[in-house]
Formats: sequence, structure tokens, C-alpha cells
Amino acid sequence: MSLASRNDLEWLYSLESTGIKLGLSNVRLLLKVLGDPQDRFGAVHVAGSNGKGSVSAMGASILRSAGYRTGLYTSPHLVRFTERMTVNGKEMSEGRLAKYVSEMREIASSGRFPRPLTFFEITTALAFLHFSDSKVEEAMVEVGMGGRLDATNVIRPRCCVITPISVEHTAYLGDTLSKIAYEKASIIKEGVPVICSPQPSEAMRVISWMSDSKGASAKFLGRDFQAECLARDLDGTTVRLDSLKAEVRLGMLGRYQCHNAAVAAEMALEVGKSISIPRDSVLEGLSTARWPGRLDVVRRSPLIVLDVTHTPDGARAVASELDVLPGSPRVMVIGMLRDKDARGAMAHLAPLFHHVVCTSSSSPRALTPEEMLDAALQHNSESQAVEGVGKAIKVAEGIAGKNGLIFVSGSLYTIGEAMQYLEGKRGP
Repeated sequence: MSLASRNDLEWLYSLESTGIKLGLSNVRLLLKVLGDPQDRFGAVHVAGSNGKGSVSAMGASILRSAGYRTGLYTSPHLVRFTERMTVNGKEMSEGRLAKYVSEMREIASSGRFPRPLTFFEITTALAFLHFSDSKVEEAMVEVGMGGRLDATNVIRPRCCVITPISVEHTAYLGDTLSKIAYEKASIIKEGVPVICSPQPSEAMRVISWMSDSKGASAKFLGRDFQAECLARDLDGTTVRLDSLKAEVRLGMLGRYQCHNAAVAAEMALEVGKSISIPRDSVLEGLSTARWPGRLDVVRRSPLIVLDVTHTPDGARAVASELDVLPGSPRVMVIGMLRDKDARGAMAHLAPLFHHVVCTSSSSPRALTPEEMLDAALQHNSESQAVEGVGKAIKVAEGIAGKNGLIFVSGSLYTIGEAMQYLEGKRGP
């Protein structure tokens, strides 16, 4: 990559430090300058607190199996920026990324915007431009934060999906579940069908009210369609989907992936009313879908599992799945961000391990190893602080030996750095 390209990328990353500014006027103006690329492909819009990445990945896999050139936009990334926007499962080239960022930098400095463009506004526009230029036919678009004022909320989707909602990002989205549900349910558009994961009653009420007010049909898993987790082991999960009258073997661990698969399948049946999605494509797409960093088995001796878990609800769900993972002693490596409820998450996870190694990713928003230790010690006295994710895994390997389990958890930054460390040890 040329020096100019690297400078442009550094400029884009520097915008992250300016923070989050929710609102749609800027991104609408930017997309207009680019020729409104978001209007050139069909889309499914996915909001929620937990599981929206998995549902988006499953949906993209189904659409690909049905023969569509498919875009997938998710955030943030684990290792590379280009993971955020894939076409038929492939990341864009460095050359194309450099070209787009240079173009965005020129537009951003033109003085035509009411306030400076944010990192996420530019990234979202860049993804839509990439999809349009790549002749994407259908795309799964994951909300960044909230929904109502999120930069992705400029699309007119074929279907909206809302995964489980919990209390998060309270500084931006509100301090009650109802307020947060309102922000997320605000992706619902006039007459556009809505497919929902099981929700707390307050969230369900808000989503139902919002759907009714927009003349949009809403289906909830557990009320309007059903799924049952039949079997699970270290290689995956088997789910029965009543809507398809079929059993599917998922290559993802976790009973909650049964719910995600049911929601993705129901979304496909809904979208299949306007484009062709054969039943077999739904089953094939679900069985081949993968989503790295979510109960992700990356090594067998010792068993190393990576999982992005950063809310108490997510931690509770993951804790109920750990019995499928063999190995002793059991060691957790954990690093979270300071805007998350670390103590709440540790209450569910820390007691399930013989030893907890608390660490910190290189994100400026990360809790220090000592702060993480403070949250873990209340629930596991065999806890220690180690600076740096790679060093923490090395310490865990020393404790686990060949027969143990190493469970690496926390923020996407922690998991991304764990992946880089483990890949480095394995060679190119």
C-alpha cells in the first residue's frame, strides 16, 4: 500500500477518536453526493443488542445459497477493517479500499456538511458504495448502535429484524429498556415486515406498538413461529425449525444460535415473498454459515475457544453453554471495555473457571487489567492481572497445559488481538 493510501487510512481511523454523533442528515448528504448507492440493492436491516451479527451472517449465507450476489455489512471488525463489508464472503482489495477512502477524504473536506463526518458515517457510505460498485443484488445490513439515528437507517429494506434487546449504550440510547427498544425499533419502516427474536415484555410492547403504527406485520419467535434445539456438541448445534418442517445442523456452537437460525430462516421466508429463495437454499445457507469469534473453537490441544461476550445477558447465555466444552483446568482470559457492565458479566462467567486472567486490549476504551481484576475477584479468588492479550494467553497456556480449556472472552478488540496472537504462533 502506498504512503498516500496509508495516510488516508490513518485519517479515517483518526475520526474514531472524535466519538459517536448520532443523526442522519450528514450521512444522507454524503450518500447523495455519491449518487445514493444504497438504493441500488435489496436489503435486510438488523438491529438488537445480542446476536445481530450472527443473524446477519446467517442471512447473507442464505441469500448466497439462493444465488444472489450478496453484501454483508457488520461492525466493528476483529482484525481487518475490510471484514466489515464483504461481497459473497470476500473482503475488498486494499487498492479499492484506498481509492474509496481517498474519495471520502476529499468529499469530507469540501465544507458542505453541517458538522464533520464521523468514522461510522463514512464507513457506512463506503460499504454501500462498495456494494453498488460490486453489483450486489441483496445485502444484510447490521445497525451500528441503536437504530433510529444510526447511519445505516437510510435504507428502505425488504425486511427488518430485531434480535434480543438488553440495556446497553445508556449514554446514547436511554436508561430504560423501553427507551432502548424504541431506538432499535425505529428501524421499522411503513409496511415493511418485522421478524423478532424473543424479547423482554417491555421491548416486545414497544416493537408491537411501533409495528402497528407503521402498518408493518411483526412476527416473534416463540409466539408466531417456533424452534427447538435438539442436540449440541463441540462441532455444532442441531435445530428443528417448525416453519420449514425441517432439522438443520448448524456449524456454530450455542443454543442461542438455534434462535438466531430460526429468526434468519423466518426472515428468508418473508423476503422470499418478493424474491426467489428456495427452501433448500435456506437450509444450506444455515448449515454453512460461520461467524468468527462467537463460541469459536480455534485450537484443540489445549482447547482454545474465543467468544465476544460483553453484556451480562450475553455472559449468562454463554455460561449456560460452557458445559459442552471439555478440559481441565479451565482458564478464562478476559478483557472488556469500560462502557460495559464488567461486574455483571463476571458474576455469570468467573465462578465457572478454575482461574481467571484479566487483561486489556489496546483500545483506549478498554478497562485496565487491574480494573478488570477488580470485577473478577469478587467472583473468583484465583484471578490475576496481565498486561496485553497475547501475554495473557501465554500465561493461560502455562496454567492449562495440554489438557485444559482456555476461554478467551470480552470485547471485539480482545478477541481480535487474540486471533492475531494465535495466528502469529501458527505461522502465516
